[in-house]
Amino acid sequence: MARRPLKKYIGKNVVDNKTRFLSEAEFNTPIKGGTFTHTQSSTSATWSITHNLKKFPSVTVVDSAETVVVGTIVYNSQNQLTITFFEGGSALAFQGKAYLN
Repeated sequence: MARRPLKKYIGKNVVDNKTRFLSEAEFNTPIKGGTFTHTQSSTSATWSITHNLKKFPSVTVVDSAETVVVGTIVYNSQNQLTITFFEGGSALAFQGKAYLN
């Protein structure tokens, strides 16, 4: 009798007090609507972003040349945040994108 291959489980999800183990594919699949991309088309040192993700997402910002830029993030709520950029103590205004997840 041939043996079935064992499944690899790397995470678990608890819903309604029931534990369900997740396969690697399920674990690595983002939740629908769990990401947001903000395009800052006007040059500004302060970006106000309303994302409606109902969470405090991680943020990666890039300028128009796709270079990562670090800013100060303030979470105004679970649906809005503000990012301010400085360089050498002065405001740094630019255009780019913010990727939230």
